This record gives sequence, C-alpha cells and structure tokens, in this order.
Amino acid sequence: MSAIKSVFSDSKSAFIPYISLGDPNYELCVDWADALIRGGADILELGIPFSDPVADGPVIQKAFKRALSNPFSMDTILETTEKIHSLHPHIPLVYLTYFNPIFHYGFEKFAEKAKIAGIQGMIIPDLPYDTPETDELFKSLKRRGVDLIHLVTPATPLNRMKGIRDFASGFIYYVTSYGVTGERKSISSDLEDRIKTTKEVFSLPVSAGFGISAPDQAKEISGYADGIIIGSAVQRIIEENGSNPSLCRKKLEEYAQSISGSLRGKNL
Repeated sequence: MSAIKSVFSDSKSAFIPYISLGDPNYELCVDWADALIRGGADILELGIPFSDPVADGPVIQKAFKRALSNPFSMDTILETTEKIHSLHPHIPLVYLTYFNPIFHYGFEKFAEKAKIAGIQGMIIPDLPYDTPETDELFKSLKRRGVDLIHLVTPATPLNRMKGIRDFASGFIYYVTSYGVTGERKSISSDLEDRIKTTKEVFSLPVSAGFGISAPDQAKEISGYADGIIIGSAVQRIIEENGSNPSLCRKKLEEYAQSISGSLRGKNL
C-alpha cells in the first residue's frame, strides 16, 4: 500500500489542503505548510507555479503570478519541498503541477529528485491518461513508489474512467463541479451519487475538490467522500494576510482546525 493510500480510512475523511509554492516567497511557504499540518492536514498538496494554469481559478492564478515574480527554478521548488518534508516526514506531500515544467526538467530527473524531497504523489491536470508521455511518466514514478493521481470530472464518461484506472494510484481527485477551481456556495445535489459511481470503478479512495471552502460543506461531503481537498480558500487567507506572517500562520492553522474538526466518518 502506498504512503498516500494508507492515510485513508473508514473512520474519518482525510483533509487535503493546497498551497501555491512561492507565494509570497519560498521561505514563508514552509511556514504556511507547517501551520496547515499542525492544524490537521492529513496530506498536503503543493502547487508548482505555472504561467498558464488552465484548471485554476482567479485566486490561484493570482497566487501563481505573485510566486512567479520571484526568481523561479525547479531546484528551489524541490529544496522548499524537502524543508517541509523534514518538519513533518509522516505527512505525504503531493505536487500539483502542469506538464510543461516537468517535461522540460526531464521525467527521470524530476521523479528521482521529487522522491528524495519527500513527494509521494503527483497531480497533472493537463496530462491525459492516453498519451505516450503519461505512460513514460507513470513508469518513472512507479519505479520510485510515487503515485500518479488522476482527476475525474462530472463530464468523464465511464469508458474513460476505466481507461484511467490502469494509470491511477494513491487516490482519485474528483472534481465536484464544472469549471475551474474556486469557492462556491452550493454543492451539486447529485455529487454523492457521482462519487459513489467513481468508487465503484476505481479500487482507490476518492477525494472531492473544487469549490469547497466552509466547514459545513466539508462536513456534508465527508459523509461520502474519502477526502476533502481545499485550495482557493487557503490561498485567499495567504493573499489577504501573507504580508503579516505571524497572523497568516495563525489564521491558516485555525482554518485547518475548523475543516479537520468538521470531517466525519463516511456513510457505509
């Protein structure tokens, strides 16, 4: 069993927050990660800044823009990741990145250095499962015990899910709604059924993301999802408070506590 998959249980849904590395700088991102983990994160997603993040909404787009105003290098990303891992080596770290940065860095080199830095999984929204590049990357990651986590959306047909199944590990990232990332006020009425169908296809935990921000939303969805993924609401705290690091740390930890404390065991 992978380190990521072992986090999930029937007793409680996992809390999976996200931060954009480099926002407002790489040093403070270590503090943000520490605060979220102390607040109850079970897995932490680390976003690698990219100039054209097609799956991300305005909050994360602005975070990437702020991050890219700093000198960028993949080596800095890896060094920052290793610092986070050294603080909490028991918490799995996952990269959410786009294909272009890792393609230019080199699959083998990236997979090897990411594993050393503490990465246990990879999410790449713009990489379809049915490409030679996916096969090559999957094999590079699998050799090192790093999971390739795939997204499933409301528009993903059953036959495509079955195709993804051969390349997916760790958990399935279920996109709760159409469009890009961002906070939403309501939850789709058929989300529980869609997640149930996804579970039937994959022998993996299914975590829900996109649009979740409030503890009551997290509590409701945690009744049937294996994990709750939250990005934009976390990044908004950083956007509004990042210039005051001590206050930002406090708010991130309190927010993580509010979400983690709201999660419940799944309906069996």
